[in-house]
Amino acid sequence: MNKNRRHVLLPAALAAGSFLFLFLLMSLTSPVRNVAYGAVFFLGLMILLMSLGYLTLRLNGREVHAKNRYRIFTISIFIVVLVMFRSAQSLSLVDGLVLLFITAGMLFYISRRAY
Repeated sequence: MNKNRRHVLLPAALAAGSFLFLFLLMSLTSPVRNVAYGAVFFLGLMILLMSLGYLTLRLNGREVHAKNRYRIFTISIFIVVLVMFRSAQSLSLVDGLVLLFITAGMLFYISRRAY
């Protein structure tokens, strides 16, 4: 196995495994009966999004540096919080814009910060 293939295999396996986990969790459990399933779902979603971010970088031939790790983490947190608000049906236009501005500010800060 060459070096590039090995670096793509782990994020791909994590993405596939977490997707399968989320699918099984959604089909076999009910968050209405136990709220802990919701927390486990959002944790699995975070793992899926981060592994997809790493996989995307690796497939484009880029290295995963600290700046890219922070960007992946920030975007993943944004998506998870957005899904949390939407699932609670409490995301208004103002809340969405505030969340978007906070995420944009964090991404701007990450791009300007010296490592």
